[in-house]
Amino acid sequence: MRPARYPRSAAEILRSVPPRDRVFLLRLGLDLDAPVHAELFVDGVQAADNAIANQERLERERLG
Repeated sequence: MRPARYPRSAAEILRSVPPRDRVFLLRLGLDLDAPVHAELFVDGVQAADNAIANQERLERERLG
C-alpha cells in the first residue's frame, strides 16, 4: 500500500476498483461511471487515506 504522503489521483483511485466491487457499489446505488458519484467516492477514499496517514504519524510520534 502506498503511503498517503503521495496522494493518489482520482483516476488512479477509480482504476483500482475491481469490477466485482463496482457491481456491488452499483447495487448500493453508487455508479462510479457517474461523475457526481465518482467524485463522492474519490473524496471518501482520499479522506480515509489522510486519516490513516495522520494516525500512523501520531503513533510514530508517540512511540518515538
